[in-house]
Amino acid sequence: MTKSGTILFVAVHSLLTGICAQDPVSSHFYANSLQLNPSLAGIEGPSKVYIGYRNQWPNSGSAYITYQASYDQYVEKLHGGLGVNVFNDMQGDGVFNTYNLNVMYAYHFQATRRLFFSGGMQAGVGQRSFDPSSLVFGDMIDPVSGGISPGLTELIGYSKFYPDFSTGISAFSGIFYGGIAMHHIFSPVFTDKSDPEGTIPRKYTGHIGAMIPIYEKRSGREIMQLSPGLVAIRQQSVHQINYGLDLLYRNFFGGVWTRHDLVFNYGNIIFTAGYVSGNLRFRYSYDIKLLSPTIRLKNMGAHEFSLLIINYKSDRRKNRRAIKIPKI
Repeated sequence: MTKSGTILFVAVHSLLTGICAQDPVSSHFYANSLQLNPSLAGIEGPSKVYIGYRNQWPNSGSAYITYQASYDQYVEKLHGGLGVNVFNDMQGDGVFNTYNLNVMYAYHFQATRRLFFSGGMQAGVGQRSFDPSSLVFGDMIDPVSGGISPGLTELIGYSKFYPDFSTGISAFSGIFYGGIAMHHIFSPVFTDKSDPEGTIPRKYTGHIGAMIPIYEKRSGREIMQLSPGLVAIRQQSVHQINYGLDLLYRNFFGGVWTRHDLVFNYGNIIFTAGYVSGNLRFRYSYDIKLLSPTIRLKNMGAHEFSLLIINYKSDRRKNRRAIKIPKI
């Protein structure tokens, strides 16, 4: 399928199947933890800057591209973490475009020596736009000359700002962690109010995992970590289950994850690898489509990159045990 064909497919498919906006897919849940659950703001302690990029269907033009960035840090006077997250999701080379800016606060509470809780709230603003000017339909093409002229098909673009709110809670005990979150609490409207389909449906997320240390028998020194995890997401009719295992050895890590719905109508296997050193962390993953869709494109995979920059000097917490959670 050509680039223009991909753009047309994305736009028309979105219009015919309902204009409800689903959140972009991600394979790096804990790299940009603020996108996963607002209660994770500042949970690691030091200030962190995250930059992320995802290209879905990379050999089919700019079908689905997502840019993300965030900052979060623990603030001792507030007994919790502050964070800000921005992202831009483009579909069909910008035919559909979404921008979001969110700020969040998470209150951290230590219940016992080993049990920690965090509850977070998030408020933000989004902009959703539809620009049909680059679309070319069959009745716009002259059958003799091949020239482009205005046709009978008329689509009206729009651009809409909307408020958005989310919340979540997390718990940490020893090597285990987990949480739940609800995004788009009030199902914000991004088109005309009379359009019942022009809303962003609530998204429910549950996540759980562990950081299991592996020790060398003779020295008792930790030589690697196993990190199994599960993330379940529901947004209207979309059900998504993600689970897998990462292995961290010294400064390198790799893992294999899978993604599918409740009845295996679709599936992806996700290969991931990365490097952790000092103040920098990097992760790359590639999604491979397991089941062929009804409409076949050249490449149904996805590239995703994440970069984290950490300032450990910004962490002034005293007499507090480290919380186990994936670093990226």
